[in-house]
Amino acid sequence: MREEEIIEKLQKLGLTKYESLAYITLLKLGPSKATDITKESGIPHTRVYDVLSSLHKKGFVDVMQGTPRLYKPVNPEVVLERIKDEIISDIENLKGAFLELYRQVHGEALPEIWTIQGFDNTIERAEYVIRSAKHEVLINTPIEFLETLKKEIKGRKDILFVIVSNFGDEIPEWLEGDNIILARSGGAPWLMASWIIGDIEYALFFGALPQDKRREKFYSFWAKSPRIIQNYMHWFYTIYFDNSEVIKPLAYKRLSKPLSLVNIRTLITVLKLAGLPRRAEIIGRLIDTKEPVTLDGTIVNYEYTPLTANISFKYDGEELKVGGISSYFEDVEGEKFILLE
Repeated sequence: MREEEIIEKLQKLGLTKYESLAYITLLKLGPSKATDITKESGIPHTRVYDVLSSLHKKGFVDVMQGTPRLYKPVNPEVVLERIKDEIISDIENLKGAFLELYRQVHGEALPEIWTIQGFDNTIERAEYVIRSAKHEVLINTPIEFLETLKKEIKGRKDILFVIVSNFGDEIPEWLEGDNIILARSGGAPWLMASWIIGDIEYALFFGALPQDKRREKFYSFWAKSPRIIQNYMHWFYTIYFDNSEVIKPLAYKRLSKPLSLVNIRTLITVLKLAGLPRRAEIIGRLIDTKEPVTLDGTIVNYEYTPLTANISFKYDGEELKVGGISSYFEDVEGEKFILLE
């Protein structure tokens, strides 16, 4: 890389042109006097002390006291790693600030929806959903596409999978994990659209699988919006899973506890297999006041219909109704459900 390009990049990191010249000069010379830096770099003598002082404050230069005073360049790897960490931190803080500004005005998170072009790009996004999930992944897709996700599914023993597909008579070995619920799809073939949903964070949707010659023209839809994804989750259960035949239940007793879930219908699906009562912790908000709460108690019952999904939760001597995200009939809007036993 030419010196002019290095100076340009250093300026993007917040150095002035003279500061960039001085640092490059010190890397060439090693510990040096101000007069030597002036001679080598061309920085005016009247400016060099201010430039070196500024570099010292920014962490690029160490000052070696003595007569004469020497200036030593700080190791570039140390300097750049620190700057990188600061930039990443600033970006994350800005992201949070921008999203909070949007939330204050609109009362909800900023919706993010993209169109993904190309079948291979769709596979990459589906794999990402599985890799990034922290609690549960819901999948409705033909077996042909499901097989492309074999490696990612086998690699996640720490989350729950609920998978609907057009399975045959035999269950593939790689889908026999204790943490996997399988259902054989029912209904008309056109219902076999594909949904890959990870927690309340990411969702991928597409229709029929492409022929090889149309793989590059294939489109899918990618969403990062809790309000949209909660609807996808509702449709996943009421349109697909609830109209399918469970052919492999969850091996609940063999799973590590605590088990965390974010969807109320997934929770009830697990409770149907695990039985009641079940001790649990619920993180969410009171419906009336929106106050955040963490409740430690016992799930004693549930209600599950195409329109309604909630649990009865005994806590501190009273029984509360707990629903999922955006609940308004219940007492508590549950954001995370942690089964403790």
